[in-house]
Amino acid sequence: MLQTLSQNSCARSLLVALGLTACLAANSNAQSEKADQAPPDDIPAVDPAPRSNAPGSPDAAMTYWHQQREGWFWYRDPLPSKPHLPSSNPSTIPKKPKDLSDFEALQQRLEDLKRVAVMNPSDTNLLAYMRMQRMVMDKSQVFADRWQRLVWREPELDYGQTGRPTNAMAINAFDDQQRDRDAQTVRGLAATHGLIFVFRSDCPFCHRFAPILKRFEQEFRLTVLAVSMDGGTLPDYPDARPDNGIATRLNARSVPALYLTQPSIREIRPVGFGLMSDSELLERVATLARDRSDAPPSSGRPLR
Repeated sequence: MLQTLSQNSCARSLLVALGLTACLAANSNAQSEKADQAPPDDIPAVDPAPRSNAPGSPDAAMTYWHQQREGWFWYRDPLPSKPHLPSSNPSTIPKKPKDLSDFEALQQRLEDLKRVAVMNPSDTNLLAYMRMQRMVMDKSQVFADRWQRLVWREPELDYGQTGRPTNAMAINAFDDQQRDRDAQTVRGLAATHGLIFVFRSDCPFCHRFAPILKRFEQEFRLTVLAVSMDGGTLPDYPDARPDNGIATRLNARSVPALYLTQPSIREIRPVGFGLMSDSELLERVATLARDRSDAPPSSGRPLR
């Protein structure tokens, strides 16, 4: 009895196992058929034919699937905008003034005649160019005359009134005024400035410049330190000191050489090299004095 029950129980267990195996096999076949009908990753199949991507079209939602997989952070620059071309409508192009068009035509005509005359200098071509050039010169003379009359009438446009005069009498008056101004400026330097005169006893230009510098020294009360590069002296500076290396430090490449010095700030600035006249010497020293406040710190050579 017990043996029969045990055999029946084994038979039922075998039947259940066979039924489960059949169900699993059927389920596996169904999944394989579905996998054959859809792409991997459950992505719907894509029609290789191009579709419209316009907004509102049925295919707009499928735009991503129509493109290659370009990454999560894909970005495409927008197409460059087309440059705005000016309108080619002749009615919208502003026309040149007639005077400007005539001037350009005159220039072109004169240049063409000159080129023809150069390449073929016949009497006819030369006369044509010469007559055209004469006409242009006449127009230029009319322009210059009108310009001059307007300058006479408008004094603020006359450079002779605001700058250096152009006629002889006015130039003399202007130079006298400028000389007085320079002299007043240089006289104010006597208490704070001095001059260094570098020379050679065998230099003819030094001999000519020494009396000029001596008169300048006496008139404006400026102290002059004379330095001889060869140890000799000059009649106007018999007590000149021999060069102890200062000419090299000052880079005195030629003589006579003159320097303006301000001992209080230990600075030396070159006045000039070579022979200078009285008026030129006065103008240079006064110019250096007036420019002192505007000069950068490195404009002078420091004393050592």
